[in-house]
Amino acid sequence: TSEPLAVEHLTGSLKWAIQFMADQPLGRLRFVTKFHFVDSLLTIPHGGHTRIRFSLNADFVVKYFEPATSPLALRMEAAEKVARAGYPVGFILAPLYRFEGWQKQYVQLLERLARRRTLQNHADLTFELIQHRFTSVAKSVILQRYPKTKLEMNEEERKVKWGKYGRAKYVYRDEEAAELQGVLEENITRYFPQARIEYFT
Repeated sequence: TSEPLAVEHLTGSLKWAIQFMADQPLGRLRFVTKFHFVDSLLTIPHGGHTRIRFSLNADFVVKYFEPATSPLALRMEAAEKVARAGYPVGFILAPLYRFEGWQKQYVQLLERLARRRTLQNHADLTFELIQHRFTSVAKSVILQRYPKTKLEMNEEERKVKWGKYGRAKYVYRDEEAAELQGVLEENITRYFPQARIEYFT
């Protein structure tokens, strides 16, 4: 599953995998979640070999496009918990989405995160930045299931990006993507100077 933490109370698979990877000298594990159910992972041996990454976004995106997920405040609290337990921590800001007021909301997101001193001072912190993209197939499915969606998917206002398997994705035009990248990277560096920005895509 792409969201293992949501079903961890049923499977126990993450707990098992984390403990297994703790004993692997070269093995590393990472996963991403939009949930906060981390308590069962806090007291197990992990050896620093598992990076727990939390998907975060602006309030507008969470409100309209992330139904039935944990509120941002609970995700941030969970990130603090795993940081205190010695895990490497990561944040995936995705999809980075341009809407009216996006600059202000993304800066506010990073400000809120930085108020949590455990995270601001965490020695092993990463950020991954992924701009919004869609395929024609994905657009069709979304519009069938959510005909009143607020999600902007106008191909004429996007740039075509070809994937390694020959599939076309629609991403923001270069100048729009560069603005997104600039705002996010500038403020991540400002609030989390010790963090690594892994990539922008």
